[in-house]
Amino acid sequence: MRLNRYIAKSGIASRRKADILIRNGKISVNDIIVQEPSYNVTEEDSVKIGEKAIQPQDYVYVIFNKPKGVSSTLKDRFAKRTIIEVLPKELSKEDRRIYPVGRLDKDSRGLIILTNDGDLCYRATHPKFHVEKEYLVKLTGIFEKNDCQKALQGVRDNSDYLKIKKIEILRKGKTRSVCRVVVCEGRKRHLRRLFKLLGFEVVDLKRVRIGRLILGNLEEGRCRIIQREKIYSLLYKE
Repeated sequence: MRLNRYIAKSGIASRRKADILIRNGKISVNDIIVQEPSYNVTEEDSVKIGEKAIQPQDYVYVIFNKPKGVSSTLKDRFAKRTIIEVLPKELSKEDRRIYPVGRLDKDSRGLIILTNDGDLCYRATHPKFHVEKEYLVKLTGIFEKNDCQKALQGVRDNSDYLKIKKIEILRKGKTRSVCRVVVCEGRKRHLRRLFKLLGFEVVDLKRVRIGRLILGNLEEGRCRIIQREKIYSLLYKE
């Protein structure tokens, strides 16, 4: 097996990031630094990142309906609850090394994927692959068609240019509006920052779709395993 694939299968990093680790001299095989990603290794070889030994794992794919108030980071000393703490114990063992794919901030809820497949994580989150993420967003105030155009055009926030791909107004009340929003990138608190710059506060944000993978009727706080072939077929176009 090529060294970069071996590292990706260990859950440490995507194959692309594995290439960087290897070329930067961070990986050793049988205690010798190897800087060629295509170097072939076997199960008998000892592969380490720094002083830590790594081994390929069977890939695991978990779909989780994240409740509001749960941090999607693995470790956060300021968080009351992290995503690993609310997963079933058999999925949160340290040796499984499953990680959240992409961002879903503590105050948001809905669909999130966890896996130890570094390549899937990279392809699902990098903007160049154009994987759509769909959200239901509840806003303060009355959101009009001209506000939709502004959101589609995008706004500058310091060094970030925040924009969306699609938007549809689902409901308008006297003090609240609900929109369906699609993005293909996910900067930190992307939608909250965008709508704030347009003059609206996000009071609820729920992710309901990634690619063609739909949250559906999965209950909040619950998760389910999905097979590799299924999740790849739903996230990536042929």
